[in-house]
Amino acid sequence: MAKLRAAVLAAGRGVRMGGTKPKTIMTLGDHEPLLHFILRGLKRAGVEDLLVVTGFMGDAVTSFVNEHWGDEGVTYVRNTRYASWGNFHSARMALDQSPGFDLMIVNSDIVVAPDVFVRVAESPGELVLAVEERYGLDAEDMRVRLDGRRVEDIGKDLEKQFSHGEFCGVSLLRERAHNLYRDVATAVEWQRFSDVYYEDVYKRMLGRVDARAAEVRPGEYAEVDKPEDVQAAIEVAQRHRDAFDGEQQPA
Repeated sequence: MAKLRAAVLAAGRGVRMGGTKPKTIMTLGDHEPLLHFILRGLKRAGVEDLLVVTGFMGDAVTSFVNEHWGDEGVTYVRNTRYASWGNFHSARMALDQSPGFDLMIVNSDIVVAPDVFVRVAESPGELVLAVEERYGLDAEDMRVRLDGRRVEDIGKDLEKQFSHGEFCGVSLLRERAHNLYRDVATAVEWQRFSDVYYEDVYKRMLGRVDARAAEVRPGEYAEVDKPEDVQAAIEVAQRHRDAFDGEQQPA
């Protein structure tokens, strides 16, 4: 069985949050930053190996991780193209640095309950996406079409009437998906696209890997794109405070 590694994609600037420092280390009002809850949640889920992709103000992100995770069991890689290429390149860099691992890719602008990480790690499939099944999705949501627990399509351009839920920023790539992502990303790079999300790469992989959805329950997830999203993130963090502060679960 391959060892599990989590890769936090923390290269972006967070322009809609002001862009003065990385969004992931901005405090949530009077509460800790997003990255605090991501790191705490991964530790509570039993993850021991961490990779962080940095970019904008990378030293600040590195310092935060060292303080809240420690300097053991963590690797850093810097995406110098964070401003010119989409986050698909950060994911590609994380995969290149993680041969032999099952790689859990985690967005740095989310709060999720620690149990979400556990469900993703324990779900079957070569590519696993954390999905909250719901309707009433808006234009900013990364929409997903499902057939049972199988992922059939993903994208912000997916028609709402054919969408079953939202991808919640946590995914897992096992060996076959790991290799296929790198092949597809290489093709994207040669085509010189610059506005690509890693979910666009996932879309191109569907039908070629066994892609499954792991459950995200109502109230377990929030994403912060702009200041008005902060309150929802605080509510998730407060609702699951005991889980964030509890004992580490076995990996």
